[in-house]
Amino acid sequence: MLTDKNKLHSGNLGQSIVEVIVAVSIFVIIAGGSVITILGSFLASRLAEEETAASFYAVEGLEAAKSIRNRTWSNIGTADGNHGLDKTSGTWTFSGTSDSVGKYTRVVNIVSLERDGSGNIAASGGTPDENSKKVTSTVTWSFVPAKLSSVEMVTYLTNWQEVSYMGSGAPTPTLTPTPSVTPTPTSTPPITTCNAYCISISYTQGTCRRNVSQCTSNGEVNQPGGNQYCTSGPNTTCCCK
Repeated sequence: MLTDKNKLHSGNLGQSIVEVIVAVSIFVIIAGGSVITILGSFLASRLAEEETAASFYAVEGLEAAKSIRNRTWSNIGTADGNHGLDKTSGTWTFSGTSDSVGKYTRVVNIVSLERDGSGNIAASGGTPDENSKKVTSTVTWSFVPAKLSSVEMVTYLTNWQEVSYMGSGAPTPTLTPTPSVTPTPTSTPPITTCNAYCISISYTQGTCRRNVSQCTSNGEVNQPGGNQYCTSGPNTTCCCK
């Protein structure tokens, strides 16, 4: 038969067990939440890091396609489809249908374009544009075994060496006009004699005489403006003919 003392001991023991169970439960809940938070943060950081690397490889794919185009348009003008890339020779070339860098797989896809009557890119039903291509660089990788991630970059390349013009027939080159040369004005010799004065006002010659009567008797006309040049002796009248 239990005494009061034994009953009290049994009650305290049962209460302690319950307290331990509650404390352990609380610890498990808190620890589990912390683990999930830490794991989630780690996965987000890792995904951001891998997406940055994948973006770099995707951009590199576009730059490689541009480099291939720059050497000659024919390298890309007839290269519709999926391509891998190779640079073992020192320059970028298409190789296979994909290429791999570590865990990343890259595919460069080239598609021909069509344009509508306004010259805008048309999804379908337009006129084929032989001098433009759409280039898509896609990089895929396994972030976790059950999750395939991807990054995609797009650009448009044109045959920049091609001369485009509107209308039929061969384009007519525009000629650059030859600049005209302004002639250097001929300097007029200074007038110092009656003869030079008469010639300057459209006569053929001029002579200094004594007076106007002598001008008239010689079939000449006195031009008073020329008298200033007749200062030698008595002949002070300029006669023009």
